[in-house]
Amino acid sequence: MIIGNNFKPAFYLFIFSLFFLKSYSQDRIDAAEIETKTLEFYTNKNWNSLIAIGNEALKQGIDIYLLRYRIGISYFEKSNYEAAISNLERAKEFDSNDPVLMEYLYYSYIYTNRNEKAVELLTIFPDDLKAKVNYKSPLFKSISAEIGVLSTDNFDTNKNANLKGTNNYAQGTFYSDVVFGNIVINNQISPNFKLQNLFSLVTNTSNDLFQSSLPIERTQVFTNKNNYFQWNVIGSYYYKGWNIGVGFGLYDSSFITYSPPPPLQPNAPFSSIKTNASNFSSSFSLSKKLSFIEPVLAITYSNLSDINSLSIEGSLNYFPLGNLNFYGNTKIGIVTNELQTNTIFTQLLGFKISKKIWIEGYGAYGNHQNYISDAGLYVFNTPNKINWYAGSNLNFYFKQFDFSLGYGIQERASSYERGANPLNTNTINYTYNYNLLKTKIVWKF
Repeated sequence: MIIGNNFKPAFYLFIFSLFFLKSYSQDRIDAAEIETKTLEFYTNKNWNSLIAIGNEALKQGIDIYLLRYRIGISYFEKSNYEAAISNLERAKEFDSNDPVLMEYLYYSYIYTNRNEKAVELLTIFPDDLKAKVNYKSPLFKSISAEIGVLSTDNFDTNKNANLKGTNNYAQGTFYSDVVFGNIVINNQISPNFKLQNLFSLVTNTSNDLFQSSLPIERTQVFTNKNNYFQWNVIGSYYYKGWNIGVGFGLYDSSFITYSPPPPLQPNAPFSSIKTNASNFSSSFSLSKKLSFIEPVLAITYSNLSDINSLSIEGSLNYFPLGNLNFYGNTKIGIVTNELQTNTIFTQLLGFKISKKIWIEGYGAYGNHQNYISDAGLYVFNTPNKINWYAGSNLNFYFKQFDFSLGYGIQERASSYERGANPLNTNTINYTYNYNLLKTKIVWKF
């Protein structure tokens, strides 16, 4: 991938030595010895010693190309890519045409998920270096497909239970399994502009259950498949280290509502109404990648379930080792509307377990109903509120594609009504769990 010992002309060594000799008299540092040692450590790949003596030289005010170059490559070889970036970028200020330096810097950007800066750097690569890193400039950067199922025994548990108790009547909607599929298309329109499209189709099964003792004991169940479609588009522009994103979403759903006969006509047929709902969202996000951290702010306005809501989310991505071997994301979100204001806490941690395998663990707590996260990519437009969820992903990364397997569990809250008759009932609240199984594949171009 990267070829090492490619030094600039002797001019650099000459200037390097003069600078050290001058520093020796002014800063009491043995410049000649440091020059000899940094070259020796670099040649022998003694990265720890080179980093130690190099940083000491920087503290003494010595800051030139070869020193930064060697320190940067040492950090790279130690997989501390964030520290490598700061030194290689400084070296680039001295010499912006060194192809070896640019190659190391390019991969440092890639290994810290600074893809925008990597693409920006590619624009000044010479043709032979573009060929070496297998540079391509396709319109489609990646396409991913995800399928999953949420399974629950919610309906099976309640369909044979005595929901009305000592009352005459009970009714409620009990959801069972959910099947979903997502397709995400990532386009690199220009070196600074990306476009992301997400298409999602969800089918959930609802069971409207009615129990009555009037005039005789009977149970009535209506089962329906409800379809939900989601489309989100997010444009992201990279400018001087900042990522500015604007998104828009459309959500279309349909469901059937059943009503029991009036108390004086218990044998009359049930009535039903089919409802089609179309909703939207718009979002704005701002982020900046710093050394080891990336703060993100996202604001989304939506009218999910015909309720105008505002989701405000602050999150922090962090890479304490200076690479992707261990990383985390912490989010605090607030969703507010005319009915209520809820706070949601989300945490994710991931780490590398082998050359091509990473594992992630995640969890969230708080009422997620009408909450929109990540500028519109994750929408909690569920009929019942989600109290919390947790899970893990096993991710496999290859050259042309990525593959993921995931498992999760979530708790949802629901309710049903019971009382003397359909017009005189009390609300009974309860919770139930979903188990999530999903798989995802990403094709990279």
